[in-house]
Amino acid sequence: MKKNIGNITAAMAVFMAVAGFGMGSRAGSFEVRAEKQEAKADDKKSTDSDAKEEETTKEQESTQEAVTEEEGTKAERRLPEGFSVSGLDDSVKTMTALNEALEKLQNKLDEKKFILSVNGEQIESSFSDLGASIENKEYILSEAGKYTSGNMIERFAKSAGLIENPESITPDIEFNEEALNSFFNRANSKNPNAPVNATIKRVNGAFEITPEHDGYAIDKESTVDKLKEAILKTGEETIEAQVTKQEATVKAEDLKDIKDVLGTFTTNYSSSTSERATNIAVGTQKMDGVLLMPGETISGYERMQPFTIKNGYKMAKAYQNGLVVDSVGGGACQIATTLYQAALRAEVKITERKNHSMIVGYVQPSGDAAIAGDYKDIKVTNNRSTPIYVEAVTSGRNVTFTIWGKEDRSANRTIEFVSEVINETPKGKTYKDDPSKPVGYVRKESDGHKGRTSKLWKVVKENGVEVSRELVSSDTYRMADDIYIRGTRVDAPAPTAAPVENTEGGGETANDAPADNGPADNSVDVSQGPGFDPNINAGQ
Repeated sequence: MKKNIGNITAAMAVFMAVAGFGMGSRAGSFEVRAEKQEAKADDKKSTDSDAKEEETTKEQESTQEAVTEEEGTKAERRLPEGFSVSGLDDSVKTMTALNEALEKLQNKLDEKKFILSVNGEQIESSFSDLGASIENKEYILSEAGKYTSGNMIERFAKSAGLIENPESITPDIEFNEEALNSFFNRANSKNPNAPVNATIKRVNGAFEITPEHDGYAIDKESTVDKLKEAILKTGEETIEAQVTKQEATVKAEDLKDIKDVLGTFTTNYSSSTSERATNIAVGTQKMDGVLLMPGETISGYERMQPFTIKNGYKMAKAYQNGLVVDSVGGGACQIATTLYQAALRAEVKITERKNHSMIVGYVQPSGDAAIAGDYKDIKVTNNRSTPIYVEAVTSGRNVTFTIWGKEDRSANRTIEFVSEVINETPKGKTYKDDPSKPVGYVRKESDGHKGRTSKLWKVVKENGVEVSRELVSSDTYRMADDIYIRGTRVDAPAPTAAPVENTEGGGETANDAPADNGPADNSVDVSQGPGFDPNINAGQ
């Protein structure tokens, strides 16, 4: 009994010291009271020993409760000895310090660089490019919280076992799978011995298939393990990637059935400026020839960006916050819309699509798709069991998208898309006063657009009889006024000319400049990104 009391006393003393309470008078009091209880138990040695042990426990609790509120809160509760997190400084002793240390570790992951060596080729990158993150951060904080929550007795009970069985947690580093695959693809592209997938290209109206060949590529699993080991070390690491013999993932046999038109659509841009026409030609070329294996996605923005002069684009009209503005790459949205319409008819998955802020004129209401930065995009995913091929061409100021694949739909089944306009709001007129122009001067700065709410329906027929009608989208387009510039300057009256003797005729007065009522530039649409002309005819 004496030995047990002594061990508890010592353990409790250690716990109180670690917890920040020290070994002051009250800790001493606890030890004295414990010794008194021991003495009483030894003297009596009677059948009421159990009752005395209960009394001892009560006195211990009473002593602990005697620790004042001031002592209990003078410092944040400390993490007990025996609990640690690998890779963190030993000075991390509180929950606040632990949380800050984990934040610093994440910053370290974001900043740390590495070199991957693949068959002698050096590929430099950073862990932030791989989307590195501490996957078990919340678990670490939760485990630490077990030892700092509750009253002193509860914390002591939970911490006592750490003396003999310490708990150490290793941060679990995870990578973004998409970013990781992209990096390995880039690394393998510099590996001359890597396997090469079969490719397909439509040339002069026919498909040409280049066969695959196997090779040696990065072993993903072992290389990921090496990356995780290197990320917690200090300094830049050079990682030797292990390569293994691998088969090509795309084989010629997979592509031979790409021969059927699953969906096609054409829009016309004959009324566009030469700059906008150039943008459509440039962007369409970047969208052409995309092979999508099952589950893969094409993004219009990712394929066409960056929208810069250097990338081949020109300035053209675009919508921005309900106004018509000049934008590099104006016209890209017509490309997105044409792809969207072809994908609808191919019945592949539309992963992302957003309508324009204002109406367009080259497709029916609710039939458009906008591109604006990285927050409005057209994304199409191959949800079929066989590959599909995206063909995009321009000809005679028409842009056409055709989605090829293996047709497996019934020949007696047809689909069509029906637009329904719910309501429209007429546009008005807004005048902007210009004090530099005289009264009477009026010039149209931009064309407005009527507001509209509309829906698009997918109608399926079998043998010419409608069997289903499905809502594709409900869209709202804002109204924008025609905007006019008008002069407000009031000129002083011309002075009266003095009479001139012995002349025929009189003096002349100057006329005000005539109002400029010429046509405004055609408005275009991009929803705060590349745009196009909504007044041109639809090419369907």
